Amino acid sequence: MSKRVSEIQKRQISESFISGKEISELSETYNFSKQTIIKQLKIILGEEQFNILSDQRKAKSLLKNDNSKFVEKKSRNIRRESQNISQIKENNHDFFEKEITNEEFFEIPPVTTNIDLDNQKDLTSKPLSEVDFPDVLYMVVDKNIELEPKLLKDFPEWRFLSEDDLNRTTIQVFSDQKLAKQSCSRNQKLIKVTNTNVFLIASENLKSKGISRIIFGDSLLAL
Repeated sequence: MSKRVSEIQKRQISESFISGKEISELSETYNFSKQTIIKQLKIILGEEQFNILSDQRKAKSLLKNDNSKFVEKKSRNIRRESQNISQIKENNHDFFEKEITNEEFFEIPPVTTNIDLDNQKDLTSKPLSEVDFPDVLYMVVDKNIELEPKLLKDFPEWRFLSEDDLNRTTIQVFSDQKLAKQSCSRNQKLIKVTNTNVFLIASENLKSKGISRIIFGDSLLAL
């Protein structure tokens, strides 16, 4: 039986990939096949964003290789010219002393790249009314059982969103109690929500508090 990718691993895998880790490295680190890693990344990031990042990485790698070959070739030419000049200077030092002064140095032009690694994907959140929650959910609240909303930019796995989206206020709900406990600090409590329709019922009240999004697993839900 193949092992399942946990929510924490999904978060770590997506964050590492965005930071520049290769699929092969992620496969070795988390002991999943490359196909599994790619599948999870497409689910987490969206297939379009995954393809954009993959294409950018390939283009950057090709450019780096081309640049290395160019510099290596230029360096060989410089060494060859220097050796020729040195030989000529030894054979006829007086004549060439002034003539070759300006031939000893070669300027290597800088290589620029047009790869835009800051390209971001503007995702459309799924409406809350279209979500089929499980029978029980879990939430992390403070000791007074008050909601503790955060900004989307506080969640690394969503940092590829646009700046406007990153500044949205959100709350997070969990279907896995163990995963929810891992997100609970000493000054917080974990509560069990048995009526998951409460979020839809209280959506207007939540929006009045500035909360416009709910994070549920790999989904971003709009109130």
